[in-house]
This record gives sequence, structure tokens and C-alpha cells, in this order.
Amino acid sequence: MLTEARDASDGADPIPFQETELFKECRRMGIIPQAGDDPTAAPANAPETADTASKGSELSEDAADLLGLSFRVEGMWCPACAWLIDETLKKLPGVISPDTRFSTDTFQCRYHPVRTSPDQIRRHIEKLGYRPVDDHEGGASEHRREIYRFAVSAVFSVNVMMLSFALYSGFFTDLSKDAVTYLSWPVFILASVPFFYGGRRIHQKAWAGVRSAVFTMESLISIASGSAFAYSVYNLIQGSIHLYFDTASMLITLTLLGKMLERNARNHVSRDLANLFALKPTKVKRICDLYPKGRYVSVDMLQKTDMFLVEAGDIVPADGVVVSGEGLLDEASLTGEAAPIRKLPGHHIHSGTTVARGVFKVKTEAVGEDSTIGRIIRIIQRSLDEKTAFEGKTDRLLFVFVPLILGLALSTGAFWWMRGVGFETAMVRAITVMVISCPCALGIAIPLARVAGISVAGRNGILVKEFSCFEKAGGVDAVVFDKTGTLTEGRCELREVVSFEPFQRADALALAAGLEQASDHYLAVEIRRKCAEERISAATVSALKGHDNGVSGIWQGRRARIGALNFVPEAGNRDDDRRLQDDGLSRVYLAWGGRLVAVLRFGDRIRPGAKPTVLELQRRGFRVALISGDESRTALAVGRLVGIHESLGGMLPGDKAAFIRQLEAEGMQPAMIGDGINDAPALAAAYLSVAVHSGPYLGKDVADMTLMQSDPRRILTFFDLAVKVNRKILQNLICSGVYNVLSIPVAMAGILTPLVAVTAMLLSSLTVIGNTLLLVRRRT
Repeated sequence: MLTEARDASDGADPIPFQETELFKECRRMGIIPQAGDDPTAAPANAPETADTASKGSELSEDAADLLGLSFRVEGMWCPACAWLIDETLKKLPGVISPDTRFSTDTFQCRYHPVRTSPDQIRRHIEKLGYRPVDDHEGGASEHRREIYRFAVSAVFSVNVMMLSFALYSGFFTDLSKDAVTYLSWPVFILASVPFFYGGRRIHQKAWAGVRSAVFTMESLISIASGSAFAYSVYNLIQGSIHLYFDTASMLITLTLLGKMLERNARNHVSRDLANLFALKPTKVKRICDLYPKGRYVSVDMLQKTDMFLVEAGDIVPADGVVVSGEGLLDEASLTGEAAPIRKLPGHHIHSGTTVARGVFKVKTEAVGEDSTIGRIIRIIQRSLDEKTAFEGKTDRLLFVFVPLILGLALSTGAFWWMRGVGFETAMVRAITVMVISCPCALGIAIPLARVAGISVAGRNGILVKEFSCFEKAGGVDAVVFDKTGTLTEGRCELREVVSFEPFQRADALALAAGLEQASDHYLAVEIRRKCAEERISAATVSALKGHDNGVSGIWQGRRARIGALNFVPEAGNRDDDRRLQDDGLSRVYLAWGGRLVAVLRFGDRIRPGAKPTVLELQRRGFRVALISGDESRTALAVGRLVGIHESLGGMLPGDKAAFIRQLEAEGMQPAMIGDGINDAPALAAAYLSVAVHSGPYLGKDVADMTLMQSDPRRILTFFDLAVKVNRKILQNLICSGVYNVLSIPVAMAGILTPLVAVTAMLLSSLTVIGNTLLLVRRRT
């Protein structure tokens, strides 16, 4: 089938790929999505899930009819808001799998264009009290509206409070009926502004929740303030001075203040992430035959192999290799390294970096989501969207919390009324119970800490792919390092070629280059570079065949092998030659015609931070091990240099994974740190997997996180950060839980007033916000 596809694409008269049997079979099997389908969606023959079951009729339609829709949603106050949007949209015909994320303020779904439209979906969300905006739209206008709404409500509420104090004097002195009227009606008029204008979205969201049987924090605030306002209107008509307009208006105003402060905090926490997302230029200076000096076009028009120009101050729009020009590149946005890196022709540059000095002509290698910055953003968005198990339980708790509080409030009011305190007092105590509860603080405890942790990690050059790795870091008790590219720089130089009769040094290099002509392994690249440097032509080798630890082929009619010791049995005892003493160098063995003809010795430098990192990990009680595909003597030598006592060499990818599983069988929870594809099985098997950035493999490996800078000391930075993030989450949850456990019974006892209760609710949210901001403000 692969041959057929290749013939279809490369033949002299190619047929469209979509018409090949391979394409049709893949579509039937669900491997290739139907036209217009979401590539990340489940195949058509995938098992039915809870979401798909609820939309069985829609999903039974041809998937080719479905389109995708995504945008940002402003105005969400807690995870229950996201749940409300999803639950109500599931009932809208034509909407498939709505998914709203509170932590990132994003919404996405699939929809049937005949049954509904993007405008209808947006209008439905607007009716719930939220504001859909496109990804490119900023939140500045919404923020201004929030400030204006709060300012107007605050001014009117202050005046309501002043007039109410004058009205309250009637409890101590007799006020004439005219005096009560002159004071009461202005209070009513002033209080109507914050209640209706300031609380419009609160009431709108509350009513949407009531209609959908999904109660949120807005339900508590709206019912409490609405009860106080309605009862005050009734007493106003009756000519009574028992008015609670001040309570109704201040409930709305303080709620608006809390939400505005929370929004500012979330913006502050995610500022580093916003700066990262802004590293995607919208224009690029593309070079073509008509415009050899470059012409600005949309970055979407840039394709692989295109040439583009970047100058000082420009953000690199795509990954590529420098064709001409030299200068300095600021990579701090990706790696956290402040010092600019010098770039010359032939060097690779990554998207999202900034040209500090010079002009570069670059040949494009990867664009859009395939580029470095595209993959980073995709990984971070996935990490932000991920839910931890505990966070899922917290969200489910929120869905029953509000109905529970409403039930407690009604029970409190009924209890005190039956005790004979009067309807008014009973109602006030019921309102107090509703407003003092704080589901909001509980709802933002984990999402806010999540964004903070990912933001601080990104600031330090650590790309978090799975947020759960913060939690996992707390359980790690063993750290396993791959050698090459992790503890060493991974830039091996061919230090020496030890040849044996009848081969000379040049003969050995020529044969080695011929065997490694198709390999992209760094040792193969170094062999070819050395041959080019010394102007040695590679031997013509046939029947090349790659293996896990070497390459074989036929040269001059005889079998030739190059690779590790366990791949070249011809090495025999000749490896004991005193010229090959144990000095920590990597060795590659070359055999031809059944005998060893040369040993190529490669030298790699230990990273400056390797030994301090190992010693610090050991001081903290971690078991530290080194595993390598290099021979055992090399691994042992490097281990001694960095202070590792458990060093294993000659390990194939499967052997590395087996070692990780062995540690887990011993009851340990190991972290694996590696940088190459050959480390993927071990990374997948590890309890916590850490990849060291290796260019094209970013985002394609199985690691929970990636160190964008090759300094191994970054793992210590992450462990320290994980401790702080986990501590903040625990502190936030404890603070929210203790507040509700203590405050609700006090409110039910009738000790507090509604104004004191709403102030306490505000302080509870601010405590969670302030505690999380301490994590961001510390330069970790």
C-alpha cells in the first residue's frame, strides 16, 4: 500500500492521493478524519462516550458535515460558569461536544452548519451573561467596562449608605411620615442603579442557571440581593423604615470589586504566558525572485523551504537555518537564558526568538504549529486545559455546593421564623447564609495556582506539558540521567582513530563514513564532518542495514560493521590495547572481513552544572543513576566525574525502559531525564519524564515536561517550584475549606449581618488570590 501511495504521488502521471485505495481504506478505518472533521477528534468507529451518547442523533450524521468553532469567553467567575455554558449548549440543536475552559477562558465545539451557526452559539452564550470574543481580540475593552460598572455602582452605593444612616436614625428618634418618604424614595432610586445596572450580568447568569438547573455563585448573590431589594420595595410602599437597599447595593458592589480584583490577579499571573503567546508574528519579510530584498506578507503564507529576512528587533516567525548573515539572537523567551547567542551561516534558529543584533537570511524548515513556538504554545494550552483528579472532584463539589447553601439558607430562615424572631429577622439571617459562603474561592484555588505554576516554569525555561508533573515531583525518590546530551554536552568530537593492520587511519575513516552515510546520529555526523575536513572520500558501501546499536554493509565483497562493542564481536581482546585506556571517551568499533580494523574514540564535555546537580540531588535524598547506550567503561568514567555511583552502559532503548521498570518494581518512583528518541521508551515508563530540548523532537516525545535550556540544574529549579506550587494549592484549598466550615455555622446562628458576610466572602477570595500572587512575584 505504501508503494502504491508513493507511486501515486511520484509517478509521471500522478492521481490525486484522495483517490488511492490507501486513502480510502484509512478513511474507512477512521485513521484519516473525514473532510472538515477535527483531526484530534475520535475516529468514527471509536467507542461512544458520555458526551457522544448525549448527542447520539447528531453524531450519527456524516462527520463531513461538522465544522469546528473556537473563541474566548469573557466574564466567567468560577468553573461552574464553564459548566453552565456547556450544559446549556448541549441542549442547543446542532452543537456537538461543547468544551469551555475556565482556566484559559476558551470555548470550542463542533457544530452542524445546517442546524445552527456560530452567531447562534455566540448569542446563546451572551444570553447567559458571558461575552464571546475572537482570539485576536484583547480583553482591554471588557476590563474597562468592568471598572466603569464597578465605579458607577460604588458611587451610588456610597450615597445609599449615607442616606440609609439618616433613615436608620428613625429607630432612635421619631421621624415624620414626610421625612421617611423624603429619605426612602431617593434611597430606592439610588440603589436601583447598582442593583440593575451593576448587577445585570449577575442576575442574567443566575437566571440562566435557574432555567438550566445549574446553580452558580451568581445564583447566591442574585437571590440574596434580590430578596433584600424586593422586601425593601414592599416596606417602602408600606411606609416602613425597615429598608435594606444598602444591603442589596453593597452586595452587588463588593461582588463586582472581588471579581475585578480576581481578574487583575489572573491577568498578572498569566502575563508571562500572554507574552509567550505574543511571540507569533503576524507578518514576515519573505524573499522571492520578484522581491530579492524581501516583502512583507502574512506569516500564514510562509511555507517550508521559503526564504525570509529578519533584522534587529524582529521576532523570528519560523524555524530555519541561517543562509547568510551573522549576529546575536536573544533566546530568553524560550530557554530563560539572558545572554544572546551568536549565530552564523549554517546555524539553526527557532521561532519565537528575537534578533538582538545583525541581519539573517533564513531558509524555512518548520512553520505554524510545527515550529518551535507553535509546538510550545500547543503544549502549554494542553497543560492549561488538563484537569487533575483533585480539581475534577473540586468542580463536582461546586455543582452541589450552591444548591446545598440555598437549602441551608431556607432552613435557617424557616428555623428562626418558627422560633418567633419575626419574618424580617429570619429573612436577614437566610440572606447572610447565602452571601457568606464562598464557592468562588474554592473554584479558583487550583486553576489560579495552575496558571501561576506554568507561568513561572516558562519564565525559567521549563516547558510544562502535563500539569500533573507538579504533583508527581513531590513523590519522586530516584532520578535517572541519560548520559549524552543530558549530563554531557552531546557534541562529541572525534578525538582519535586507532587503526589496526592492514588499515591506515584514512582507510578507517573512509569506510566508517561509507557505513554511516545515511545516518543522522550525532556520531555519524561527526565522522562525516571529520572526513570532509580532511578531504577523505567516503567508501562506497552496499547493502546498508541499520540496527539498534550499529550499522552493517558490504564493502569490497566482505561484511563491514560499525557500532558499539556488543554489535562488533570482532573487537575481541584487541580492545585491551593500552592505547585504549579507561579515560571516559566513547568508542565506536569498526570491523571488516571478520576482524577489528579500527576503534574511533569520541570525546564529549561534561556540562558545567552536571556535578553540582547530582551532588545536590544526593544531598536531598534522591537515588541517582546514569544509563547510557555507550559502553560500560565510558558510562562508569562519566559517572565518576559527576559523582554518580550507579552507572550502567551498553543499554539499548528497551534496556533503559527495563531499568526504569525495575526501579518501580522496587517500590521507587523514578524521574527519567533524557534528550533523544532512544530515550522515549524509558521516558514513557518513568513516573516523571523530563526531556532536555533537542530541537525537532520538542512536543513529539512522551515527556511530562521539557527543559528548554540544557543546564541540568534546571531540574532542581523545577523540584523547588513544584514544592511551592503544591504548597500553594494545598494552602488555598485549606483556606477556602476552613472559611466555609467556620463562617456558615456562624451565619446560621444569626451573629453576622449580610454586609459583614459579603465583606468576609470578599476577603476569602482575596486571600486565595494574594497567596497565589506570592508565587508569581517571587523570582523563582
